[in-house]
Amino acid sequence: MLNISNIYRNACVSTYIAQQVRFKTKIHWAKLKKKTGPKYKALNHFDEFYGSVFGNKWQPMREALLRRSKYVAVVNNYGDTEKTMDELTNRGAHCLKKLISVQQEYHKQYDKTPPEVKTEQQSPRIEAFMERQRTEEISNIYPNADNIPEKLDIGGEEENFLKKKKEPVAYQNRTLEESIAEAKIDESRIIDPSLGITSESLYQFLPATKLKGMDDWVPESQHYSYFSKDNDFPLVIEPEAELNYPEHLKVYTYEMDSESTSFPEPKRSQTGVYNYYPMDCGSVLAVLALGLNPGDRVLDLCSAPGGKALVALQTLLPDVIICNDVSISRSNRTQKIFRDYLIDFETSNKWRERVILKRVDGRNFVDDHGFDKVLVDVPCTTDRHSVNEDENNMFRPDRIKERLRIPEMQSQLLVNALKLAKVGGTVVYSTCSLSPIQNDGVVHMALKYAFETHGLVAAVKDLTIPMVGFSSTLVLGSDSARPKYGQLVTPSIGANFGPSYIAKLVRVR
Repeated sequence: MLNISNIYRNACVSTYIAQQVRFKTKIHWAKLKKKTGPKYKALNHFDEFYGSVFGNKWQPMREALLRRSKYVAVVNNYGDTEKTMDELTNRGAHCLKKLISVQQEYHKQYDKTPPEVKTEQQSPRIEAFMERQRTEEISNIYPNADNIPEKLDIGGEEENFLKKKKEPVAYQNRTLEESIAEAKIDESRIIDPSLGITSESLYQFLPATKLKGMDDWVPESQHYSYFSKDNDFPLVIEPEAELNYPEHLKVYTYEMDSESTSFPEPKRSQTGVYNYYPMDCGSVLAVLALGLNPGDRVLDLCSAPGGKALVALQTLLPDVIICNDVSISRSNRTQKIFRDYLIDFETSNKWRERVILKRVDGRNFVDDHGFDKVLVDVPCTTDRHSVNEDENNMFRPDRIKERLRIPEMQSQLLVNALKLAKVGGTVVYSTCSLSPIQNDGVVHMALKYAFETHGLVAAVKDLTIPMVGFSSTLVLGSDSARPKYGQLVTPSIGANFGPSYIAKLVRVR
């Protein structure tokens, strides 16, 4: 006779043992699944690319990227300004303008070594990485084939082939015999039956699964091809002596390696607006690079979410600032920030005349008057977001094509920014990426294209000298991490700002 109680007890014991085995690592089984999300793909990609470009400097950057980022506090001139400054000072924060002044005086008195000359140490590393990318693409498209092309160029024969696939109309009026008569036979792929080659090996000569859908395919190497060293256009690089720090811009930060790293949440002032705006110091640097003057007409070409435009307004210098962004949702964020930080933003005629919001593709933005200053903070791979968040990640499988075409879009935006600037006007190009392709590469290609297509010439302003004032606040790229055209704010444990790239251009023709 069966003992039901014994069976039940044995089943419970077996279940308990199974649970102990399942949870013996003290990590939930779901977390033991292979990490294949977008943020892990981004990190793996950066390990391969940035590891090749930056060498041993990449690991400290990587560690900082995965930690909580650091912010500065931009005091709102339309709130309780003096009270806010006192509160931030009591928390141990320092005025950024004073820190810059102290560091500049120190370097004048004690540091007699000239600023490092920028070199192109990255170029051989990037070229080697590009070559590996091309080799891998070719091996994937032509596996085990004898007739492997030296270079995979979608803009060449492959593109012509794909265009013929897309446009079969021209062949509809021809008979089969006429088409065969005009066809050219690729004799290199004729197989002698006496060789005894099996049908399976024929797939090596026509990888149909690879060809399917290639009309919408973008090679990885095309992304890196935007990094060029050809100087067949007027390239002028001039040293900038100093940055003009606006009198009314009040930014507070903690010194490098300070135990205090974060500010409390902003709170409402007596005027109803927030008392300060937290943002990355690299973003403030981009606004400082504009060199704003009283009465300037300013364009923020890719404005959303509006932080840099808000900083520009806090200088009390621009006469008019146009904030443009093609995205409706992101433009709504800009409006919200202005409502939160500018008194009576939606009801005051003063703001309607001074701040103009537009929603146009920045590549097609036109203006008849020209601008004194243009800020083009382009969409990029947003490196810090990419390695920490899966949502809206540029490394999602459905955004591969978009990611690979980022340098093309960035270059088009910068070219249009140069067109919109007045002669003598300033254009500041910025990203939140460490990629030399999206940074120096895009600046180079844009300068070249602007000259060849529109006859525009712009001088690159080297900000190395004025940047010494930020040495106690943030870390700038040096040696292998030093760009040729701009400044690179690199993440570090002691000053976890960035990544931010800032290049200053002045249109001279």
